[in-house]
Amino acid sequence: MPAYNEAAAIESVCREWLALAGARGFILIAIDDGSRDATGALLDELAREHGALRVMHQPNQGHGAAVLRGYRQAIEAGASWIFQVDSDGQFTPADFDALWAERVRGPCVLGYRRRRDDPWLRKALSGVNRALTGLLFGVRLRDPNVPYRLVGARLLATLLAYLPPRVFAPNVFLAAMAAGAGVAICEVPVTHRARRAGAGSIGARRAMALGFRCFAEMLEFRLCGYPRFLRAWHGGERP
Repeated sequence: MPAYNEAAAIESVCREWLALAGARGFILIAIDDGSRDATGALLDELAREHGALRVMHQPNQGHGAAVLRGYRQAIEAGASWIFQVDSDGQFTPADFDALWAERVRGPCVLGYRRRRDDPWLRKALSGVNRALTGLLFGVRLRDPNVPYRLVGARLLATLLAYLPPRVFAPNVFLAAMAAGAGVAICEVPVTHRARRAGAGSIGARRAMALGFRCFAEMLEFRLCGYPRFLRAWHGGERP
């Protein structure tokens, strides 16, 4: 769970997920991405109360970098399955069982937002990502950047080895790589709620800049890194 300036909601969101983690024997890894509010302190306080919560702090590097650190920490911790969710409270633990049940069908289970309760800018950026995965990688995914996903650790470790550094939306790359390699992708509808508190940090100008950045990063990877990944995958480097 990446977190940045979510002090208004982080405690209630974490308690929701810690109830699930405690019941299942899971751990929750929260990455405080250089928050300027009380997010980090609140997470540390929760960690002292809940043994299932592990908190990592880092200088602000962006959502993608925080997600990737969480993935790598989970792999290092010896996880067999890794689930990622955001810290804004827009997703509910009630949908987790639906993803968990689908893991028997394949090592990559993605939620998709049936009805997305977000401003149009965020919806537009997701639409760009969806269109680019189809155009550049020839794969059709309903919600390639969804922050509600369950991935087998062995598959995730293999994909991370070929992921370009410092990409803005690593989840899009990981989903496209898995689908392009022929991995069975299970897509499960999940609930999406309005933010409980706070506000997103993407304005119109930044959304346009991020759209261009996503296109440039994905195009470069499609021309250079992706063929190398596929050669390695089809050559036997797979979980």
